[in-house]
Amino acid sequence: MPTYVVRARTETLVPGRRQRLAEQITEVHHAVTGAPRSVVQVVVEDLRGRDHFIGGRNAAVGSVYVHGHVPVGADEETLAALAARVRDTVVTTADVVADLVWVTLSEVPPERMLEATIPAPP
Repeated sequence: MPTYVVRARTETLVPGRRQRLAEQITEVHHAVTGAPRSVVQVVVEDLRGRDHFIGGRNAAVGSVYVHGHVPVGADEETLAALAARVRDTVVTTADVVADLVWVTLSEVPPERMLEATIPAPP
């Protein structure tokens, strides 16, 4: 299951933006990789200003860090496109500048993943 953990200050990702960001990251993952939307998980975590540092200093307001855990197998071009589109989605949805968005993708082999079984909606 592709999982994206988004970390940002509470004031950067207000509740309305969280849902939209989850929807948009899900859509980007689907569009770039072809994976079904139903398998994409997005977790949004709040950071207080005193809990996020870049270069040993408090990160600027508007800084967002996204760590995507994606299945092994995509080529470098696909991974680069995925990272760029996730960044662009964060910029647009969270209304932040691109220079404050960090995206890291880690590939996870299937034998290192155990997925929950999610029932289909009625």
